[in-house]
Amino acid sequence: MLPRQTAHTLISCQLLSQVRRYVTVRSGRNLQQKFYENRILDRYTAQEPKKVTLRQLVLFGRQLTEDKLIASANYVRGELPVRLAHRISDFQYLPYIAGTNPHLKTVYDLYWRAFDEFRKLPVVKTLQDNRRFCDAVRRNLLEHSQVIPQLGMGVSECAGLVAPDEIDRFMSQMLVSRISRRTLAEQHIALSQQFDEDLRSHLGLSVDESFDQLNQAPAGFATQRIGIVRADCSAIQIINDSALRVAELLEEAHNLPPGAAPQVLVEGHTDAMFMCIPEHFSYIMHELLKNSMDHVIRRFSERLDESAVDGAASGPLFPPIRVTICSSHADIMIRVSDQSGGIDPDVLPYIWSFTQPVKAKRLHNFHAIQRMEAKPAEASSLSPLVSFGFGLPMSRVYAKYWGGNVNVHSLPGYGVDAYVQLPRLGNVVENIGARRAQAHGD
Repeated sequence: MLPRQTAHTLISCQLLSQVRRYVTVRSGRNLQQKFYENRILDRYTAQEPKKVTLRQLVLFGRQLTEDKLIASANYVRGELPVRLAHRISDFQYLPYIAGTNPHLKTVYDLYWRAFDEFRKLPVVKTLQDNRRFCDAVRRNLLEHSQVIPQLGMGVSECAGLVAPDEIDRFMSQMLVSRISRRTLAEQHIALSQQFDEDLRSHLGLSVDESFDQLNQAPAGFATQRIGIVRADCSAIQIINDSALRVAELLEEAHNLPPGAAPQVLVEGHTDAMFMCIPEHFSYIMHELLKNSMDHVIRRFSERLDESAVDGAASGPLFPPIRVTICSSHADIMIRVSDQSGGIDPDVLPYIWSFTQPVKAKRLHNFHAIQRMEAKPAEASSLSPLVSFGFGLPMSRVYAKYWGGNVNVHSLPGYGVDAYVQLPRLGNVVENIGARRAQAHGD
């Protein structure tokens, strides 16, 4: 009979051996699974995205036939997993501490599931196949509406743990790639909806009559649609619409009487037209005008008290915001000028960052929301007084995606001039990174 201590040691060694064997087997399975997943991923990251221009999207939609719609579906079906694969690869190069963040892990898992689903989708051959494909894409878009809040929370929690430049580069790449995928997906869904609407009308079917089983359009049927792109977008119309929405939101938030918000005066080439996706341009203008109006109201808030004492104001309570449109053959420039007093010098160096300490604190506000698609329509459900530290850098991401830019110049003690530059003709290829080495300038 073994002494108690020796027996205890022997049992412990046996248990330890079993644990080690379990861990080894489990780790081996994880490594095998990881190796398998990376081999699949590598096949897609070896491919470059097939980039498009706005003009190509417009021309493709004109004279849209069944064959062209099916071709569009298969182009999107092939592109989505390639673009997702490059971003999944970016996650794998994050420092370990960032990769373990639960919010970033949620985004990684969302991307991997979407990648795995899209790469397995069968070739689209019929209109019925296309409708099923569009349903799958819609589900994916809805599920991924939580990506921006999850990225925001994850990045805010990584501030101070990861180099700010590295996490800013990661965040920008995630967002521009997200825009590119949603652009392709939403464009194809819009074309499919418009095609089916025109086909229904051509066949004389009522709204209640289903034609889901119709696999083929009549011979010679075509429609003239261009999806979510506008070939003749009016700059002043979008600016005025954005100004009206922002004024209403801020009047309510600051308890101002209707019509009291700073006026927006538009001047310059007010008849300028350009090719764009209106939602993208609207988002940029909404953010710039919201920043200008809010800071002008805050700077001159004492006028509200004076107006209340003196009775009805004889003129505008606030100095106006001036928007100047300048259109050349190739570009359109928008300048937004205000008298907000300028940007705090402590904040100015970090306005384009997501993760510098000043900005990272604001990203914590993403804990209060579950979904965000970075679209102007969401503004009514979010208080304009809650800052996410997100709007300005996201506006630049939208502009750069189509070969433009957003810049800000602060005039200390006076105000801010913000400049938006966008190509007019839609002939600039989408600006997305592909390989990680290219994104890092290696």
